[in-house]
Amino acid sequence: MDGLAPFLGPTWVEAGQTIAQAASAVVRGQLSAILARRDGTLAGEDPEELHQMRVACRRLRTAVGLFRRWLPEGAERLREEAGWLGSVLGPVRDADVQMESLRGLQPSLPEDVRPGGEAFLGWISAARAEAFRRMGSELTSDRWARFADLALSALPLSGFSDAPPVEEAGAEVIRKRYRRVRRFVRALEPTQPDEAFHAARIAAKKARYAMEFLAPVFGPDSRGCAKRLADLQDHLGLLQDRAVARSWLRRAQSDLPEHAFALGFLAGWFEAEGRALKQGVRDRWRPVREAWRRLERQLPEPEERPPEPPEGPV
Repeated sequence: MDGLAPFLGPTWVEAGQTIAQAASAVVRGQLSAILARRDGTLAGEDPEELHQMRVACRRLRTAVGLFRRWLPEGAERLREEAGWLGSVLGPVRDADVQMESLRGLQPSLPEDVRPGGEAFLGWISAARAEAFRRMGSELTSDRWARFADLALSALPLSGFSDAPPVEEAGAEVIRKRYRRVRRFVRALEPTQPDEAFHAARIAAKKARYAMEFLAPVFGPDSRGCAKRLADLQDHLGLLQDRAVARSWLRRAQSDLPEHAFALGFLAGWFEAEGRALKQGVRDRWRPVREAWRRLERQLPEPEERPPEPPEGPV
């Protein structure tokens, strides 16, 4: 990690806390990661710095969505600003992923396609350079400074006494997130569009993060189920990467008309890979289901509650 974040308060989660204490600790942890990664991301020497900063933004947005009921109003602004940061970091990271994938693919391509692959790599590299320039401007802007100030003041260190125990409320959060991803995956069919699989990926990511955030409370079975969800998320992420690649190939066609055949070949290659990935989703779901059965036995029994009003977006 390149830099050191200012101390924002406790970032550890443990049994015996209220859910509000745990929620604030999780949010502080993600804020600390974002602040600490900023200088390394700007330096541009290690792509992992940018990747981890983007992950922390996603985890921050998810944490605020999961624990919204138990966080102060200022946390919603943090969620909004994390969305802005994600939009700033995303194009650079997406370019890194596509270039890494294409470089790995190049040796397997027919010889008459490789020059087009190299040209497409150059096109992505140019797009990345422009995205990196925009990112640098945003991460040194007044808006970044306001975000850093907000990170220091948004979460109080007291006022948690009225919230329920983390064991009770955390189990409710985990159950809700698991049921949501289960519903998405059960509805998937290989013939469905990429958007349906992307929605399942987002649901898997949020369930995984919930289990990771609360693993200090619910133990190894929570970590184990999160790991199986991470495998599912990675599989669905590969499918999303192929969809992004096809989108970028369409954009590149007007700039690289002399390589139209190669770009079309690559588009067909990525489409075929996408179809195969869709076929494999159910195989990735079975280990999640088995890990959930172990975790569910560790969770406290849910209490009877009146129906809650619909929540905002998570």
